[in-house]
Amino acid sequence: MRMSRRRFLGASVATTATTLATTIPGLSQSRAGRRTNLVPVKPCDAPNYWCTWAVQNYMYGHGLRSLDATLLEGDAGAQLARAAMTEKNVLGDAGWAKTFYPKVRGDLYLMLDDGWESGGMATFEVATAKFPSFTGDATERLRGLNHAVKTTGWRSAALWCRNPPDGDSGRRLEKLSDAAGIPYWKIDIGDPNFEMVQMRDEMRLPLRFEHVHGESAVNGDWHKDGRFGVQPWGSRRMVILRNTDVYRTYDVTSILSLPTTLDRLAEMLKGTQGHPEVKALLNVEDEVYVAAAMGCTMGVMRHPLTGLRPGDDADLFFNGPRQAKRRMDEVVRAVRWQRIAAPFSPGIGTVAIDDEILTDSWRFAKGQSWESDLIGAEVRQGAPARMARGMALPEVKAKGERPFAFATRFPNGAVAVAAQERTRVGEAWYMPECEVTLPVADAPGPYGVFGNFKSLTMVFEAPLHGKRVLAQDLAGDEAVDITGDVQVRGKVLHLPGEVLRRVGLRSATAGDLSSPGLVIALV
Repeated sequence: MRMSRRRFLGASVATTATTLATTIPGLSQSRAGRRTNLVPVKPCDAPNYWCTWAVQNYMYGHGLRSLDATLLEGDAGAQLARAAMTEKNVLGDAGWAKTFYPKVRGDLYLMLDDGWESGGMATFEVATAKFPSFTGDATERLRGLNHAVKTTGWRSAALWCRNPPDGDSGRRLEKLSDAAGIPYWKIDIGDPNFEMVQMRDEMRLPLRFEHVHGESAVNGDWHKDGRFGVQPWGSRRMVILRNTDVYRTYDVTSILSLPTTLDRLAEMLKGTQGHPEVKALLNVEDEVYVAAAMGCTMGVMRHPLTGLRPGDDADLFFNGPRQAKRRMDEVVRAVRWQRIAAPFSPGIGTVAIDDEILTDSWRFAKGQSWESDLIGAEVRQGAPARMARGMALPEVKAKGERPFAFATRFPNGAVAVAAQERTRVGEAWYMPECEVTLPVADAPGPYGVFGNFKSLTMVFEAPLHGKRVLAQDLAGDEAVDITGDVQVRGKVLHLPGEVLRRVGLRSATAGDLSSPGLVIALV
């Protein structure tokens, strides 16, 4: 049934928060009682973070007349990045902590990456030459640094390290970290026997660990199909997953990040299916809409600094037509969705993986990757066209090539769906026009929608007679009534892409290029 358009899109909503509280815990309502916010005000407690490493790698070269991008590659580039980890850059008035992500700092740890400590990569000694304001013994300095980070609004500081020591030395580090109030370590290689985890458990410390299996920035034989490969239950990656708190899918290239990450995620999900004893979460780094729609955590790395280097503004971490550094709103939307639908273990529920493989490709130019063997070569990365957790695969119709599409039914009954762009040589990050049908069944919602669609059709188990449809940009704080702009026919809700885009970008930051991200509720 088509409703009258007199209830125009953008009108305020009179629905009370009480009506929706059963499906969206933490809903807020304005004092006037006429506005409904579908996004809970309370920050999520998922172990998401923003990591400093990418912005550290962008700091050298500001104000120079010319810059040779090869200086940014390999060990030389890493050393320049470490040098950029200073108190001024992190905590100064124009520093990262005080200027980045003001809307969601309370949801995110600020991950201090390589360069914050002195004497090695796992000493936990705050480098006094770089952070001169923090004095005293090791615990006092680290506690002071953490306090300063929290004062700027972030959830807490979190710490990068590599090859942490075992035995008494490792135990001392864990006690130091606990005394300083640090809740999360990013162990970037090391702890192969999980002794840090065992000691943490023995001391009953409130500390989470992230472990990795080191990977190349691209998957498999990238001259051909670029596939990650099957991960059986006994593989080393699976051993890591079932012995840690968070497993990060690891480094990727900026331009082919999406297919590389999706294929790693698909294989890790398949390998874990049927093992509910696994408690760890999967971290898909900066692919924030993948994290939101697939129940994963985020290791956000993008930042808003652009145009500060000479020439073509080389940035090995974020480059190419996707322009990720101008898509900051996507992070806000993804993080705020997780206040509604939290990440959950890959061992919970079922996973459906499409047999159809989409292969993206790119020819990397100088300054587009830190892996020199990729420069000048055509690199291919393949991943399943569709994935779904806890539900059937979405149906996708497209003219010509398809986008990547993925969906999840969360344990609390929320559902998310996303459609994301493709990349081929000469044309990165283009969106095939698509019509998606999502089998929602009896999931009560709310429903998260990420990306651009020509249309989205949600098919329910029971008729929707009398239901009103509310929607809200996940970056905003006010829902709108879109009942008059959608079609409800029995068990089917049809949402035109124009409506999804208008609502999903309603609170967009001026100049931001992010794809839409919205939450929908039926009342």
